[in-house]
Amino acid sequence: MIFALLLLIAFNLYSIFLLPQIDWFDLFYFDLLVIVVWLACVLSARFRRHRREQEIKKRLGDKDLAAPAFFPFVNEELYRHDVGILEAERKQALSDNDELKDMVDRIVHELKANINTISLCNETLQNEVIQLAAETMNRQLSQLLLLAKLETNTMSLHYEKADVRDLLCRSIKNNKYFLIHERFSIHLDCESAIVYTDADWLVYVFDQLLVNAIKYKRDPKIEIAVRQNESVTTIQMTDYGIGIPAFDLPSVFEKGAVGSHVHAGAYKSTGMGLYFAKKALDHLSGTIEVQSESGQSTTFTIRLYNNKKIDLLRS
Repeated sequence: MIFALLLLIAFNLYSIFLLPQIDWFDLFYFDLLVIVVWLACVLSARFRRHRREQEIKKRLGDKDLAAPAFFPFVNEELYRHDVGILEAERKQALSDNDELKDMVDRIVHELKANINTISLCNETLQNEVIQLAAETMNRQLSQLLLLAKLETNTMSLHYEKADVRDLLCRSIKNNKYFLIHERFSIHLDCESAIVYTDADWLVYVFDQLLVNAIKYKRDPKIEIAVRQNESVTTIQMTDYGIGIPAFDLPSVFEKGAVGSHVHAGAYKSTGMGLYFAKKALDHLSGTIEVQSESGQSTTFTIRLYNNKKIDLLRS
């Protein structure tokens, strides 16, 4: 608006000094017309601004987000109002998630206590079926505790220095009953590989891969190789089971993907194990890939990257 007035003054000076033949009445009429239009624009802008301010004051009293109604105009009041609403929703969601996780924790611990009692009683009976069922339920309940944290966004990470070989041995120990029962042999080719990670979550990922190898066994053999350089630690786990058909490979890490073997009724699966394994590795600055030949073997490759490099590598 100020620029328009300056332009009008410049035009008048130009007309007075360089166009002496111009009619003064015409110049006055033109100036009056421009000023009227200018005032109309100013009043219209002020009216719209006043109406918008009144609407903002009205919206600020609501419990819904207000900024989308005024986009692209967003002032500090709108910003603070919407941030406050989103923060309150986030806190409520976290509170609900904490309550859900606490409830799951209580139920799981009670069930684990009962299962341990069954296992102790079974030692005198030497019933293999009961022992297998108890071990299966105990393992599933332990995983449920971790999954509750993943799905309720209450997953907490405690990074520490750990040897990948020790974590692999922990995972093997977790599944020793099933590995022994199915007569698995494990070849561990692991050089010294120290990483900074959350040990419990990484062991959980290893557990998922071992569980799959046991479930879909053909030749009861697992080969694990670990290599490390300055930027990445690579863990490869190969099983010689039924393999994964080529058309199932793109979706193995998707939520609920069960594959054609399950659809054929040969195996039972929830389609969640590899999905949760990938989700856990996302939090650990890691990636997981799979290569498989149906009826031959399956190789899962886990890469744990330097935290500074993971975003670049993903992009």
